Amino acid sequence: MDASGLTLLDRRIADCRACPRLVSWREEAARAKRAAYADWTYWGRPVPGFGPADARLLIVGLAPAAHGGNRTGRMFTGDRSGDVLYEALYDVGLASQATAEHAHDGLELYGVRVTSPVHCAPPANKPTPE
Repeated sequence: MDASGLTLLDRRIADCRACPRLVSWREEAARAKRAAYADWTYWGRPVPGFGPADARLLIVGLAPAAHGGNRTGRMFTGDRSGDVLYEALYDVGLASQATAEHAHDGLELYGVRVTSPVHCAPPANKPTPE
């Protein structure tokens, strides 16, 4: 897929409201917030993939976390799985920095794209087949 097609797909994902259960949960998590992030404005929308369109490596996780990607708007950013992932990518030269704190922290991926089959934080961290 070329960069313009991927950009369009990412926009469609971020605007999706197809699954009432996931829409309700992600928006409630964004309203209720975790105390540690009470001053954050949560993303509260589906989280698109992250990384260049021409990536040769695709890393697929399960879903964004309610107070990670659902908060930051970037896949696996602001949660423990992302802490491990982005540090490892940095260590092997596939990321510009070892940390991922928010969507505008300067992190760039080199030849790697990160995504998930579920783009909304699911209740109890458990997506369903539907």
